[in-house]
This record gives sequence, C-alpha cells and structure tokens, in this order.
Amino acid sequence: MVENMRRAAVAWLVALALLAAFTPAQDLAAQETALTGDWAGVLALTDGREVEMIFKVVEGEEGALTTTLDVPGQGAAGIACTETSVEGKELHISGCEIPGGGGFDGELNDEGALSGNFNQAGMPFPLDLKPAAESE
Repeated sequence: MVENMRRAAVAWLVALALLAAFTPAQDLAAQETALTGDWAGVLALTDGREVEMIFKVVEGEEGALTTTLDVPGQGAAGIACTETSVEGKELHISGCEIPGGGGFDGELNDEGALSGNFNQAGMPFPLDLKPAAESE
C-alpha cells in the first residue's frame, strides 16, 4: 500500500512539473498574439507639429514577430523594422529604417493601449499607441 502511495505521489509531482514547464511558453505565445495587429498613435513634436505613426505587428508562420512602420503624413508606408519582441506586457520594436534609426518601447496598460516612447537617433519621445481601429 505504501508503494502505491509513493507511485501516486511521484506521478502527481511529474504531472505538476510538466504542467509548470509548458505553461510559460503558452502564456508567452498568447501575449505575443495579443500584441499583434496595427497600433496607431500621434507623436507630438517639440515644434508643435503632430505626426501620425502606425506600427504593424505581424506573427509569422514560425511564430516570430515582424513589424513595419507607416507614417501617412510623410507618405511613408511599409518601413521595415529589424527587431520585434515581447516580454510580459512589454513590446520592443527597433531597427526601423528611418534616419537615425527608430523604434518603440511600450507596455500594455489596463485600457488595452501601449504606453511608451518612440525612439529615434537615441532620443525618446512619448508615444501612446492604440489598436488602429480605435484610434481612427
């Protein structure tokens, strides 16, 4: 009887260990999927001008995220960004092919928007992004 209890306890521990080992990967995939789509916001420049920006985050066939940037007011669309990653609720985009390089670092807030900074030439500029359908 004691041997049966030991086997049951070991089986239970193995099941819990397997569950713990695979749960974070599933959560990460869900977080990445939650941050895919078109994210739009308006960048306020120091001279008073405003620039609309749309980051398009797409999940590829193998699960890797890629991003392009549109700046409609400047007639720019499909600007490639070389790195896109998600860690928890944070989205990191860098290597956008604009003068001085560019990117975005932000965190998903409780309202479903991304609060963060647009970065260009090493300078951060506050930028909040919303799902594009909501920002129109």
